[in-house]
Amino acid sequence: MERSAVGDSREFVLCFDGTGYKFRGDEADSNVLKIYRMLNRNDPRQFHYYQPGFGTHTTSIWQVNNAGQNRLRKWFANMKDSAMGTTFDEHVMDGYRFLMRFYSPGDDIYIFGFSRGAYVARMLAEMVDHVGLLEVGNEGKVRYLWMTFSKWAKCVNSVDVAQTEKEDLYKYMKAFRETFCRPVSQIRFLGLFDTVNSIPRFEVNRNKFLFPFTAKTSARVIRHAVAIDEHRAKFRQDLISDANPNRPSTRRKTQRHPEGQGRCTGEAFYRPAPAARPSAPSEAKDGDESQDMSQDIEEVWFAGCHSDIGGGLKLDEDEDLALSHVPLVWMVQEAQRAGLRFDPEKMKLFHCLDDSAGYYNLPDHLGPSIDGQTNGDYGGDTGNRSDFKSALQRATTTGHVHDFLQYNHGVSWPTVVTWKVAEYLPFRRMALQCDGSWKPIRWPLPLGERRDLPKEAKVHGSVVRRMKTNSNYRPENLLKEGKGKNKRPLERGIGAWEVHAHEGCPVREIYRRKLSETV
Repeated sequence: MERSAVGDSREFVLCFDGTGYKFRGDEADSNVLKIYRMLNRNDPRQFHYYQPGFGTHTTSIWQVNNAGQNRLRKWFANMKDSAMGTTFDEHVMDGYRFLMRFYSPGDDIYIFGFSRGAYVARMLAEMVDHVGLLEVGNEGKVRYLWMTFSKWAKCVNSVDVAQTEKEDLYKYMKAFRETFCRPVSQIRFLGLFDTVNSIPRFEVNRNKFLFPFTAKTSARVIRHAVAIDEHRAKFRQDLISDANPNRPSTRRKTQRHPEGQGRCTGEAFYRPAPAARPSAPSEAKDGDESQDMSQDIEEVWFAGCHSDIGGGLKLDEDEDLALSHVPLVWMVQEAQRAGLRFDPEKMKLFHCLDDSAGYYNLPDHLGPSIDGQTNGDYGGDTGNRSDFKSALQRATTTGHVHDFLQYNHGVSWPTVVTWKVAEYLPFRRMALQCDGSWKPIRWPLPLGERRDLPKEAKVHGSVVRRMKTNSNYRPENLLKEGKGKNKRPLERGIGAWEVHAHEGCPVREIYRRKLSETV
């Protein structure tokens, strides 16, 4: 595809939705779909891709292979895909084909995902990192390349596979990619809403894999919004941190291998050589990348259950704005700071436009601040600023925390019964140990136990503000080390907190619990 000007980079935005989610056109759209709806369709330098979630049967492969099935068989396939993620391969490959057909050297890639869609996003990012993109016209090789890559990725994480076998698989994959594929620049941004790995073939025999068995990408900026209040056993969080969740998730360096050289353990990212990159002034960010392969990673915990982070629930009668609006605004601003352009008018419709400092006047994540601003903590109370802050405040303090194990919490009673039954089944799940490691367990039964939070978890400022204004919000897993099934007693307060970053910014302020405090 021709460029309008040499060095004029384009933006590719891929959005992967959660299980069962697709376009509705109302407030029940997921946050991933809202992000997609805020993109500018008239921008010739942007290319957009949206993929509905598992169980929606909209992938081209499924439609071709199942067009003649009767309604009952379609319903069964839908349920099976929702429960087991049977079309996982197709979801990854469809996103890969989109990039393969339209990407050119120097373009920027932004990827968003929610729930299983976030896991798809991470796997796609890792695949592009390691094998690059097939040349246009080689669509027939996509499935084979995916099978080769996924087999290698599993072996790298397995403790039962000999090192020689891992090396042989890596050498084969390396030879394949250098024969048929082109390298891709570092992915610009990866935005995730409450990643869960509920794909059975990746869940079974987890004791045979190094945990977490998850996609490890070198994306330049990674943002992950995680739910504090989700407590279904099948919705355990899949963190982006290393096996030790207490590792500080800040900027870090990633190894750069222009010619694909590297170890066979997941660090051989397939990058274009510096000389192969455009040298026009507008491409300075890619030039900088050749010198600085640092990563900016933030994993932040928000109030609410799984769907209160990624959206997708209808508003209750007494609800003005959903709690999911808070992580949506946070993610949109983080993507803006990474360089993604949205349509300001559409942002206004979703209460996401904060133009008090100018729409495009946001500091870059990995560059110097703009006009003296730091951390995006800009001031000025214009009319739009007041509307923006008011919407954010209402979502923070009055948005409902949903619970899929309780009746009348946003889902039907048969759905609640189904999830309640699952809590009495000995599913394998990962539990956080005292030394910061994770261990696969089946017993005791989960029975609605809350998620484990790392000791130094980064908590969004909206959580602390909600606890201060709502005495009924006291998540025990947040206010003490370990897990809990109930809320903290009112007389024990909310504990002691300290600002970790971006003090005073309603969108980006982050707290950490004072570990020295006895709670």
